[in-house]
Amino acid sequence: MSLDLSLIIPNKCRSIRNKEESMKCFNETVETITEYFLGRKHLITEITIRNESDEDIEYSFEIPILNITAYMRSGYWDIWPVANYNQYFYSYKNDMYGKPRIWPREVCFNTLLAFGQKEGWICDEYHSWNSLLDGEHSTFEDWLAYGRDIEDRRVYEFDVNDFVGTDPSYQELADYRSKYHDNYKECFAVLDAIKKRYPQYEILSIFDPLPDYAFSAKGDDLYIINMNTGECLTDFPIDNCKANFNGAGIQVFKGNESAFYSIEGEQLTEYRIGDFSWEWDKRECNFLGQIIKDHATGKKFLTDGTSYSEY
Repeated sequence: MSLDLSLIIPNKCRSIRNKEESMKCFNETVETITEYFLGRKHLITEITIRNESDEDIEYSFEIPILNITAYMRSGYWDIWPVANYNQYFYSYKNDMYGKPRIWPREVCFNTLLAFGQKEGWICDEYHSWNSLLDGEHSTFEDWLAYGRDIEDRRVYEFDVNDFVGTDPSYQELADYRSKYHDNYKECFAVLDAIKKRYPQYEILSIFDPLPDYAFSAKGDDLYIINMNTGECLTDFPIDNCKANFNGAGIQVFKGNESAFYSIEGEQLTEYRIGDFSWEWDKRECNFLGQIIKDHATGKKFLTDGTSYSEY
């Protein structure tokens, strides 16, 4: 059974039933992230505040460029990357220093940067939203101590070297625990190297929104640059980017118009006004592959740009 991944970041909210304290913590966090993204508050979406009833409380928001949803609990943020917990322990390639790259870990790292943090904690859903923790009265210390028994309560130190050579085809062979602390030192090393390589840019994320690209700023303008070549994905500054297509690609905006790009950075559509969405293709010829729908034209295509009707 697949369990969801949660990234845990401590906060200063002692009880989300305290409206004044909760709103202060929530608004300060949103402002921190907005400032990090050069004042682009539109990069934060689906902001939800429900606090009129003690039985129905929610403080949350999404960051589509990172494909995460953040829920504020008492004492910590429970952040949901779109990933299974076991995916945190399987590398898919190596970084410039030969260290394993793990894509959910990269998403968590970039989320920490946006939140102004340098360390994070990860766990499976049975130790976060699907646990017996009281999300309205708990503390971060309560989360640290939570578990079925002594072993289940233990927080391990994540070491990426423990998962060298793991193969996603054999997920049951990976030996991992339910809770970890991660200092992301390998990610910080790559970030520092990219900053030195391209000093003309302010690097806001690495490996996001595409695996070999960085989300960057030059002055007040935003770009997506190739970390290997320094080339920009577009020949103009972008206004927005959405990566919430479950790995199928990204939507890049120029004003109100947008185009869809593959995960390799290839432009698959023209810029036009209208949204994109995705769904699973259940045909055997494209087993568990995604289909992208262009709502402006009604056309559907696969992740390589091939027309769905002609495939």
